[in-house]
Amino acid sequence: MKHRILHKVYEVFEKWSNEQADLTLVCEKGCSSCCTQNVTITALEGEDILRYIMAEKLTDWFSVKLTQNRNHQRPKMTTNDFAKACLDGRDVDPESPSSESSCPFLENNSCTIYPVRPFSCRLFVSSKKCGLGQPALIPDYYLEASTATTQLVEHLGQKEYWGNMLDVLLALLDISEFRETSEKFNNSVIMQARMQTLTAKPLPGFLLSEEERARVAPLIEAIFATEVDGKCVEDILNGK
Repeated sequence: MKHRILHKVYEVFEKWSNEQADLTLVCEKGCSSCCTQNVTITALEGEDILRYIMAEKLTDWFSVKLTQNRNHQRPKMTTNDFAKACLDGRDVDPESPSSESSCPFLENNSCTIYPVRPFSCRLFVSSKKCGLGQPALIPDYYLEASTATTQLVEHLGQKEYWGNMLDVLLALLDISEFRETSEKFNNSVIMQARMQTLTAKPLPGFLLSEEERARVAPLIEAIFATEVDGKCVEDILNGK
């Protein structure tokens, strides 16, 4: 069920984004400035990627891509860790070490796992061409909406792996379902990646400013009201 909820969250966020009349985007296939090794994911998103790799019989290709040119470090905290610190009034530095190295799944400036790309990739947009020295231009309300949705995705995957995509994918190889893939890797590599992961936390509350709350609220309400197996997502997330 969690995977179905995750996919519904993707759908609702995309629909909401497309309905924002003032959100003019220049992103298109071949635009890959944001495709770096800074992507963070939950275990649920990692499982989607691994199942896709196995279904497409890309295990050998994947084993090469996942171990070459690794140039990232462990994030300092999860999104909900940061949110809780802010809501508690604690002064924290959310900035994690970043990498400008390209995502290993990027080929010819296109994503090779696009159908199962995680939310951290789906949220990247810009209203102007971006690149080296030219950061993406994103409206404040969209940034807050993306953060709120990221918090929900983490809440959905709470108590499981959370971290850099390259580490989470390796850490998940201890699941018997992915044994065929795990056999391509040295156990020490998998263990090291597991030690680099954090644990996804529950939602402590949304990081929304008073200025943008009214703009973002319809998105959160739409996600909560979405039904999965006859129950609304809000009730499922609250354990009802």
